[in-house]
Amino acid sequence: MKKYFVISSVIIAFFSLFNGCSNSGYPGYELSDNGVNYKFITRSADTAKAEVSDYVAVNMTYGLADTLLFDSKTLDDELVFPYIEHTFAGDLYDALGLMSVGDSMSFVIVADSFYLKTANMDKLPSYVKAGEPMYYKLKLLRAETKKQYQQAIIDTQTEKRKKEISTLLDYVRNNKISTPPAASGLYFIETKKGRGHKPEKGDVCNIRLMVKTLNGTQLYSNLKKDIPVLKVEYGKEFDTKGFMEGLGMMKEGGEAKLIVPSNIGVGAYGMQGVDGFTTLEYILVLESITPFAVAEKQRIEEEKIRNAELVSVK
Repeated sequence: MKKYFVISSVIIAFFSLFNGCSNSGYPGYELSDNGVNYKFITRSADTAKAEVSDYVAVNMTYGLADTLLFDSKTLDDELVFPYIEHTFAGDLYDALGLMSVGDSMSFVIVADSFYLKTANMDKLPSYVKAGEPMYYKLKLLRAETKKQYQQAIIDTQTEKRKKEISTLLDYVRNNKISTPPAASGLYFIETKKGRGHKPEKGDVCNIRLMVKTLNGTQLYSNLKKDIPVLKVEYGKEFDTKGFMEGLGMMKEGGEAKLIVPSNIGVGAYGMQGVDGFTTLEYILVLESITPFAVAEKQRIEEEKIRNAELVSVK
């Protein structure tokens, strides 16, 4: 009888342990002590784990049962973000806490928690049902301290800047450009002398231009006469600092080529879809200049006409 009791106790303990490892409400998933409904896809031999305040690089997808909402592989750069304390039990950060570098896993959360707690939305999107599960797939690629992350950014930017300078110097040499750059780095190459005066602050410049990268990718052009001129107020922020500097060096009726390096152009992080550390080339035509006083009078008259039209509509 005693022997039977011992065997029964072992069997009960075994099944209790087994059930304890699979007490998730989602079939095929396990529930961790910190509330993550998870299952590992692959396990790495690496034992390094992320710590709070580290920066982590991951591959990640998430979505509803029949809808993919996000895939990090569609991003231009890898997905990197700080590893912080969780926003709710069993969230992304708790899942990361279970992983070593190189591990991949799937985990499940209630979509409500993501939208209302992590995303701080006031209500669920119309396509999400209350209580609906959201499924993640996550691979931890790298974990590094904040200092290491910041240094990696500096190193990357340094290399990009070196590459930009090398490309610029090759372009200048290959195109036999003898004009020295201004103190800012701007190359101003006058191709047609203008007449009259240069623009002053507040003047409206009627211009045509074409913008491209040094590899020939065209970004914008209104050089064709069937495209309206651009009206640019001189001294007011427009496009890049290098463009405005070059415009100020021109006279009415003049034409010029501007070569604008990133330090007075798109900067380290880029703009309007152009990558950082990209040098731009402008073909610029200053067709005419409307003096500030005249431009201001025209603006007031146009505003009066618009207001009158609004009154007549009412």
